[in-house]
Amino acid sequence: MTASEMAAASAPAWTVEDAEGPSLFVLTGGQTTPTHDLQVETLLWAEGEPPSGQPPEAEQAMALCREQPRGVAEISSLIKLPFQITRILMSRLIDIGALNAVTATGSTDLPDVALLKAIRDGLLKL
Repeated sequence: MTASEMAAASAPAWTVEDAEGPSLFVLTGGQTTPTHDLQVETLLWAEGEPPSGQPPEAEQAMALCREQPRGVAEISSLIKLPFQITRILMSRLIDIGALNAVTATGSTDLPDVALLKAIRDGLLKL
């Protein structure tokens, strides 16, 4: 093996220039958890323009949420970011008042399964 072949073999398979866009660490500023409990089904909507200084991905999400309310999972897919990163970015936008959020239902709002079975059994006896 020649010296140039050895150098080529030891070179990294990718370089910083190959990366597309900023790293996820930069997008979240090192934050690893969202400040709001945003679930897959949480709907977000925007009123007004995005505040200045937001990353392009946050501006894209704001534009999507101005068109119609969108789920966090849908936004994540459309702006092509992992779900957890999207949750962090959306939480920040909620914190500064740029987005509004509502979750359809919480697990505490669901009816008791035993009660539903008792109702079903009662109806079957009729």
